[in-house]
Amino acid sequence: MSDTEHTHGRHTRWRERSTAAKVFIIAAIVVGVAAMAALVGAITMLLWNALLPAIFRLPQIGFWQAVGLVVLAHIFFKGGRGFRAARGPWKRRQVWQHLHEEESGGQQA
Repeated sequence: MSDTEHTHGRHTRWRERSTAAKVFIIAAIVVGVAAMAALVGAITMLLWNALLPAIFRLPQIGFWQAVGLVVLAHIFFKGGRGFRAARGPWKRRQVWQHLHEEESGGQQA
């Protein structure tokens, strides 16, 4: 398929979109990210307040403390590398291939 066949479907290039469409897409992304952050913060706060004060006698937390906890956990467990996986599929494949090469090389020696 040529590039002209994609202009009326889902595969329209960014530079070919109208300004109104670009503004709508960016606004939808911003609202979506904010909604997801609010949802994750609310779920964290509800779970913390339902479980941890009763189990460990910890104080209840507010919404912004829960959001801070999610960010802190992300930094600790993902290594602070943004919102992408610390080891993407390509990196796992590289590690797997390297380990496989070492195993086959070690058995021959």
